[in-house]
Amino acid sequence: MNESTPPESLYGNVPVAPVAKAPTLLEQVVAVFTEPEALFKRLEATPVWGGALVLMTVLNTVVSVLWARKVDVDAMLRPMMEANPKIPAESIDNIIAMQGKMILPFSVLGGLLGLAIVSLVMALVYWVISSWTAEGRKPSYRQAFSATVVSGLVATPKFVLLGIICALKNIGGAKPDALSPTSLGFYLAPDSVKLHAFFNTMDLFTFASLFILFLAARHTMRLKVSGAALCVAVSALLMIALPVLGAR
Repeated sequence: MNESTPPESLYGNVPVAPVAKAPTLLEQVVAVFTEPEALFKRLEATPVWGGALVLMTVLNTVVSVLWARKVDVDAMLRPMMEANPKIPAESIDNIIAMQGKMILPFSVLGGLLGLAIVSLVMALVYWVISSWTAEGRKPSYRQAFSATVVSGLVATPKFVLLGIICALKNIGGAKPDALSPTSLGFYLAPDSVKLHAFFNTMDLFTFASLFILFLAARHTMRLKVSGAALCVAVSALLMIALPVLGAR
């Protein structure tokens, strides 16, 4: 039988529904900025994530390595250590020297594994939230992971920008989150470490990521508005509250 001929039944030829085609990585990168709602509706039927995860991991690793090779470890760590009464003054130089040797391998390891681990955990959290906030059938974990990873593509321009900045500029002791001109912390550097960390999280791409995640939760995971909003709240806690609480 010719492959193009529809199968026959007792009622004649039966039309076969076309198989949904997953969006390519290029389509995902473009659509996350131009047609995010349509993209995440496609991902409900074809929840892919591999290409997006590889791309973001590569960008994250490149930025981490470039930063680790250029950062002035002494300028970054000494003020914090001198302000900490628990650290003996005579130990500061040795600690900084040791940290200077470890910063590059740790940056490489964090760049390669950090994004994947965070994505796996956050997708699990969103999947659990979907247990009582889904519209109809509960989404699969694969749909949750696809929504988590692909929504992160909206931060691609920031990674590229940070890579260029780390490669071309003298960054001193600045951390990556303080280097992006899209963040408030790039322009304001108060004496308070926690306040500066908060300003660093006030980034255009932080808010863009939260908005895109809401669309992904609504259309790929098919969550109710309340469920999608809860996913955004959890993500905001991770992206904003934790950096501020962990700042020293």
